[in-house]
Amino acid sequence: MKGWEPVTVGESDTSVYRRGEVFAKCCGPAGVLELRDERDRVEWLAGTGIPGATVVDWVESADGARLMTTAVPGVPGDSLPPAAHVGAAESLGRVLRDLHSLTGCPFERPLSSVVALGEDVVRRNAVNPAFLTDEWRKLKPSELLDQVVAERPYVESVLEPVVCHGDACLPNVFFDPATLEVTGLIDLGRLGIADRYSDLALAVIQLHDEWSADPAPFLSAYGLPDADPRRLEFFRLLDPLTWG
Repeated sequence: MKGWEPVTVGESDTSVYRRGEVFAKCCGPAGVLELRDERDRVEWLAGTGIPGATVVDWVESADGARLMTTAVPGVPGDSLPPAAHVGAAESLGRVLRDLHSLTGCPFERPLSSVVALGEDVVRRNAVNPAFLTDEWRKLKPSELLDQVVAERPYVESVLEPVVCHGDACLPNVFFDPATLEVTGLIDLGRLGIADRYSDLALAVIQLHDEWSADPAPFLSAYGLPDADPRRLEFFRLLDPLTWG
């Protein structure tokens, strides 16, 4: 795209570009439905008071689609210095609490569909080993999926459906580097009604992996200092099986 700077960070299958304070995500015909879903989620979240981007333009044709959104101010969480980690973790806990308190969300991401997605990725042998821990790499993806399936009845018995981000990783959360307040959530393609632990588990493991940080300040700020370790582990294991 002439005049646009390619953005190479992130795991998106779309091509991403930036020009000034506007981002553009572009996809071919096969990705239009997914990108359209993200557009709808960005528009919905923009009307809730939770900080994030707004839609600038949407172009769709037989060749694919382009979603243009405003840039979110601040810096991504994975770029913050160690001195900022505790304050940012608390801010992250508060914004996820506010997100999970929203009502009227028209999008759903039921556990059954997430597990089915994981089953499909495993069946296609498409699990990315880079997303697995050293311990998990010692097992076959099908064996990891068996652990998920075994724990699923327990998780379903205690489900707490709320509005979830769906990919609550530190690169998807922007912060004001001075105040450490969250300035916006990005990459909303998986936003929808899901179990609150699907967000909490990702945030906790990100704090550990990216910051080597104690998750206690995050969980306390969220309002759940005694989080259920079984549910944290379940969603921590399920997530990497759904990308592929």
